[in-house]
Amino acid sequence: LIGMANKRDLKKYLHAMTEDLAAETVFIQHFYDGIDSEKVDAILDKILALQLKSLAEVTVSFDKTLKTSFNGNLSEYRKEKYKYYRNCYSVLLSEFEEGVGEILKEMNGLLSKEQLEENKKLANA
Repeated sequence: LIGMANKRDLKKYLHAMTEDLAAETVFIQHFYDGIDSEKVDAILDKILALQLKSLAEVTVSFDKTLKTSFNGNLSEYRKEKYKYYRNCYSVLLSEFEEGVGEILKEMNGLLSKEQLEENKKLANA
């Protein structure tokens, strides 16, 4: 789990990851021959949908109040609020990373086996 200091950092991370995915997809389309433009468009649509869904889920509200739920116990309130947000963001990042994994598989599906093998050789060199 990435240690996000605040919502702003989390949003920056989500933006950066999806921007990198989109840039790599466009790079594949322009660098390699024989890439199906419709598949590229579909992948870019999925990247955008993942970004929008994830960013919409960043803003959540703790549904308990200090007075009614914790009888004014500030320490307990803060502890529970922290756990609530940590859990929400953990689930969000898990779902985001799962979506990124699916998109990466589709991106790899754009390339031929020869291109994938060549890329592996270059990465391990």
